Amino acid sequence: MFSRTTLISLNLLVFSVLFGYVLVPSLASLKESFFSQGELTLAHYARIFSMPRYLAAMLNSLWVSALTVIGAGAVGTGLAFLFWRYTFPFKQGISQILLLPIGLPPLVGVFAFQLLYSESGVLPRAIQALFGASLPFSFEGAWAVLLVHIYSFFVHFYLFVYASLSKIDYALVEAARTFGASRAKVFVKILLPLIRPALLSASLIVFVLSMASFTAPLLFASKMPFLTVEIYNQKIGGEFGIASGLTVLLILTSSSLLFVFEKLNDVRMALAQRGALRSVPMKRLSFGAATALIGMVLFVVLPIAMLVLMSFSETPASSRSLLPTAFGVANYLRVFKDANFYEPFVNSFLMAFLASIMNLLFGITAGVLIASRNMALRSAVSIIFLLPLAIPATALGINLIATFNQPSVFAFGQTLVGTMWILPLAYFIRHLPYITRSVSSVLANFDKSLSEVATTLGASPVRVVLRVIVPIALSAIASGFLFTFISAFSEFPCSVLLYSPDAMPISVAIFSSLRLGEFGVASTQGVLLLAMVLAVTTVAQWKFKSMQKEPLGF
Repeated sequence: MFSRTTLISLNLLVFSVLFGYVLVPSLASLKESFFSQGELTLAHYARIFSMPRYLAAMLNSLWVSALTVIGAGAVGTGLAFLFWRYTFPFKQGISQILLLPIGLPPLVGVFAFQLLYSESGVLPRAIQALFGASLPFSFEGAWAVLLVHIYSFFVHFYLFVYASLSKIDYALVEAARTFGASRAKVFVKILLPLIRPALLSASLIVFVLSMASFTAPLLFASKMPFLTVEIYNQKIGGEFGIASGLTVLLILTSSSLLFVFEKLNDVRMALAQRGALRSVPMKRLSFGAATALIGMVLFVVLPIAMLVLMSFSETPASSRSLLPTAFGVANYLRVFKDANFYEPFVNSFLMAFLASIMNLLFGITAGVLIASRNMALRSAVSIIFLLPLAIPATALGINLIATFNQPSVFAFGQTLVGTMWILPLAYFIRHLPYITRSVSSVLANFDKSLSEVATTLGASPVRVVLRVIVPIALSAIASGFLFTFISAFSEFPCSVLLYSPDAMPISVAIFSSLRLGEFGVASTQGVLLLAMVLAVTTVAQWKFKSMQKEPLGF
């Protein structure tokens, strides 16, 4: 399909991007961690391993992430089984409600929890007003971070496991039950092997996301060290060598776990299925399960409802009232009228859109090359593409600072740190794997004869890609583009390290409002951000459906 010259050029383009924007920044932090004032040294690592605070930060990040996987896995898998096996009223609507946390920007979600559960939040003050006693605990520390993580990440297990369960032939379960297997044995011997790949994939994603979590530890565990927060603190304090050393340790930890999970996922266990799949006979929801479901819905909805309520509050900050006593739209008017409040939305939209377009073009190019086996060093390139998944956002920010705080050939001789261009680049690198891996996986079984016929009939390579390959991979392209845009639009850990005051993103603006005690404005910004994310998702789904029905006009 492509000429030899074109293939060489495309391969060089992919190699240049991966080398300049993935490998070089990672190596820059590695170099920074081993050098001090131009001399090779192990002093940074000696200091890290000799100070209990840094070791505690590593251990805290590890065990909280492990418990997050267990907690989110239990909640998400339980909900998946419930929706797969039982019938109950408003099932579709409740399912959509349970998906809300995945569209809730992390900073906004953490802030909503703070409004609801913190020492001065609505729930503790309500208990104090009703019973005349304060809570015997405070919503802070590791358990608060863990609860926020479970809220944010259980959806990954729910979606992965439910998709896996929906493909199961229930005849296998019925056969096992007929031969006397208990429910526990059916789960262990039949269902668990079938959903094992989904559990491993969700566990990997949740563990890496938890290790990379920054906002929840920053706001809820100020007295307890976490690795991402320590990296941020050391960078702010000018201890860049220590920050780079901690970054290297964080990358090594996530990369090791990524390698282990990939190896585990290679072990396949399958049960033979023949003929049409036997559908699952639905049962009525028991009282206990219904109570748990209602509790879960309230757990998901209450923080968002609290955020909306506070966005309309005009009660003075000094008021000690339980709930807002004065309501109005002053916060919304302030956001829409004051450039300092509405410009961050515009900045984030433009930077996220630019990064998403770059991801789209690069992802399609690299995905087609990998799937068609025209990519040189294909196995090595595939591994490098996974590296951004293993690099938490805080670590990525430090890597980019180490690389682009001076003129670089990969920045066309410019210094990017301190400019608005560093954030779109960070968003682009952060989401490199999504479109590429989605496209390459969809095209793995692509019938090459289709492109060969099109080429024989005189179609140019560009036309073949646009008219033959893109329509086949349209679903993967659309989902990858949408995920990139939404994640970049509300991204916080990279943004707070790299942003320029002249182009402040909305996530940093919300954080600034919180630090200044302007909770009403921060709530309004959070509600508007969530609304924009939902609006973009709705429009993208509508456009995607229309593109599926109509041929591309190229």
